[in-house]
Amino acid sequence: MNPAALREWFDKLAPRERWLVLAAAAFAVLALVYALGLQPLYAARARAAADVEKQRSLLSDIEQVARRFGPQGASTGPVLANGESLVVVIDRSTREGGLGTYLKRNQPEGANGVRLRLENAPFDDLTAWLADLQTRHGLTAVSASFDPSGEPGRVNSNLVLSGR
Repeated sequence: MNPAALREWFDKLAPRERWLVLAAAAFAVLALVYALGLQPLYAARARAAADVEKQRSLLSDIEQVARRFGPQGASTGPVLANGESLVVVIDRSTREGGLGTYLKRNQPEGANGVRLRLENAPFDDLTAWLADLQTRHGLTAVSASFDPSGEPGRVNSNLVLSGR
């Protein structure tokens, strides 16, 4: 139905019928706004409130278990005297020393050490980095092995460093 025909039909209605049609149209618009806008929002809010309550219950259960077993102290591995994690210090210093791309493994070793694997690293940069670690952080090499990588001046290395 085109708008002109609809307007003509509406004009032919009695004033009382026009008010009824307008009231029905307003009711239909309000029903659509509620059905398509407000009701989904209310339902989503109710689901979110239920999720929050479920998460609170889970947190309460976790806290009970934590109290039962005591603090476990999540550690990132061995820690230096200044409180920094040895693994983090190694990672940061290799990037600062230009060796970050050669570092293939960096994992805690024992109570105060770290095991490293560097591949195809420049030997001169590696020795300078080790000297810097010793002077700045007090780290010493407990174990070290160097194998030629095939390119002159480059080595594959396995190191165990200790923070003592």
